[in-house]
Amino acid sequence: MKLAFDTGGTFTDFAMTDDDGTILLHKVLSTPDAPARAVLQGVDELLAKVRANHAGRADTRGTLQILGATTVVTNAVLERRGVNTAFITTDGFQDMLRIRTEGRYDLYDLRIQYPEPLVSRELCFGVVERIAADGTVITALDVEGVRAIGRTLVERKVDSVAVCLLHAYKYAQHERRVAELLAEVAPKISVSLSSTVCPEVREYDRASTTVANAYTRPMMVGHVSHLERELSQRGIDGQLLWMTSSGGVVPSSAASRTPVRLIESGPAAGAVAAADYARRAGEPSVLSFDMGGTTAKLCLIPNGQPMVANELEVARHARFRKGSGFPLKIQSIHMIEIGAGGGSIAARNRLGLLGVGPRSAAAAPGPACYGRGGTEPTVTDADLLLGYLDEKSFLGGDFALDRPAAEAAMARLAKELDITPQRCAWGIHDMVNESMAEAASMQATDSGVDPRALPLIAFGGAGPVHAYGVARKLGIRKVICPLGAGVTSAIGLLGAPVAADLSTSLPMRLSAWDPKAVDALKAALQAQGREVVLASQVPADRISFSYTVDMRHVGQGYEISVPLPELDPADPAFLKELLARFHANYVALYGRAVAGTDAEVITWRIRASGPKHEVSLAGLRGEAGAVRDPRKGTRPVFFSELGKYALTPVYDQYALLPGVPVVGPAIIEQRESTVVMGPNASASLDAEHNLIMLLS
Repeated sequence: MKLAFDTGGTFTDFAMTDDDGTILLHKVLSTPDAPARAVLQGVDELLAKVRANHAGRADTRGTLQILGATTVVTNAVLERRGVNTAFITTDGFQDMLRIRTEGRYDLYDLRIQYPEPLVSRELCFGVVERIAADGTVITALDVEGVRAIGRTLVERKVDSVAVCLLHAYKYAQHERRVAELLAEVAPKISVSLSSTVCPEVREYDRASTTVANAYTRPMMVGHVSHLERELSQRGIDGQLLWMTSSGGVVPSSAASRTPVRLIESGPAAGAVAAADYARRAGEPSVLSFDMGGTTAKLCLIPNGQPMVANELEVARHARFRKGSGFPLKIQSIHMIEIGAGGGSIAARNRLGLLGVGPRSAAAAPGPACYGRGGTEPTVTDADLLLGYLDEKSFLGGDFALDRPAAEAAMARLAKELDITPQRCAWGIHDMVNESMAEAASMQATDSGVDPRALPLIAFGGAGPVHAYGVARKLGIRKVICPLGAGVTSAIGLLGAPVAADLSTSLPMRLSAWDPKAVDALKAALQAQGREVVLASQVPADRISFSYTVDMRHVGQGYEISVPLPELDPADPAFLKELLARFHANYVALYGRAVAGTDAEVITWRIRASGPKHEVSLAGLRGEAGAVRDPRKGTRPVFFSELGKYALTPVYDQYALLPGVPVVGPAIIEQRESTVVMGPNASASLDAEHNLIMLLS
């Protein structure tokens, strides 16, 4: 049995497989002040359903694998709610976090700004030591100086410290000694070493990644420990695994040690699920659109696999402007994320016009229609008033919406803008669709893809509500709304493989190729990866390894990813094949080849993984129960093509039969989400009971 949870900014989603093949879905409001509370509430409610189904069994204790995706790390960084953190580096480099790379994301902005570092200047310390790029110890480590810094950290009540010394990605002996000395004088302080968290070149990027890890590590340790303790008290004897940003799950020990690798945990789970759905639907490439209560995530999935980037930037000061945030050297599924979700707040901006987001009502107080104290109009309020949602059937009727509260909030904003409430509601809905279409177009264009050629797979609580409008703006003709769309990320966790992504920098020119060094490095990475995967109870004979390297022409500043050939590094054919792959990828990316220069490998990467699990959604169809009329009734719904509200049929997706067409306009409801289909579309279920919408 497996139970997966995805903690979002507004809702925490659950998917559980029972031992008889039934899949149970659930959704509860998140508790941002204590994320574990919502997780435990949902677990209790799901287990109550399971125990009711198994009434009569003598023992309800059992082994249950728990898989989680969390926003604990993300929110701590974005909202500046991490622990009191210090930074230790080589003496003379204490201002590294503020100097950054000296690059400017906007050359002509005289008032350019960056996010304030996560560590205050007074908690940045320099320790006397120096190791050269070739490993020569120029200056020995000042042991007493480190001890003095440790005592200062205790006096200043520091909870966690990031250590990033020069060239420690390759020569880590001084960093390890610093950790030993800090453990002597400040044993309660959490220590993150760059040589462990991010053993890669580029000092600032390595430091930024290590600082983010240190800033969130005690919080993640506490979150994991609390959940494991509470689950054990509930009679759940099983392992807790966590989704990483690169689309694999790892045990709690690895998640607690390097929480920075979980910063895109939830969105990654959604992308993994979208890739699975696309393959089952016979679509090799799709555009994934995941819209929840707080954000929307768009991900290009070519050839059945999400693209994985070797770096990520978070907390950008300027949206969409690379270089304006904190760089993180972690492997992450490549996606674009915008602050547009069901809880995004609409307001009159400084120009007197309508603006939506990035402020969010989140789970507390939530949209006005949640009836939990929210008074500002949000996207969810607009969708309710436009008829896209129904106050009585939201979340299957378990969560009644407050229409009068939504009407009052919308009326106040409409009065400020001097427009009708109907026009205001449609403006909010359409503006959000425009923002997401713009982001999707940018994502596709950057990857050299025409978005009009791709189907859109829409999920998340609000994704199917907005998919029709987004697809129309992009010129997309096919939209896939999967079964269980409202909790797709949680479903994705059920099938995610155990996978550890590790890396280390060892610059090596191909003209000075050293097969023995390559073998030794691969063996070291393989041992580390195997340890993580074995800790997740994967049999040793089921573990597989894949390798990639970051390569460039000698003298260039940035690298491209190239898969390593599956040959012996000492075989002359190895280098020939590696160089051919590098040149092919280079031409595909830049449109030209560079002749007459040597190439070099900078960073080596490995993915150690267990088998991928197939999740059958057949158990979800059990919600339909006995055969019944799929048409639930009608309600007034606004469509811009008609310019008015039209009495629109409402269908239950669980009761629809595959192949039977539904002609728009129509509303098709699942328990956790709602599909809005305009008058220029038709839809039917495929064999997997996913809704396939075709736009004319």
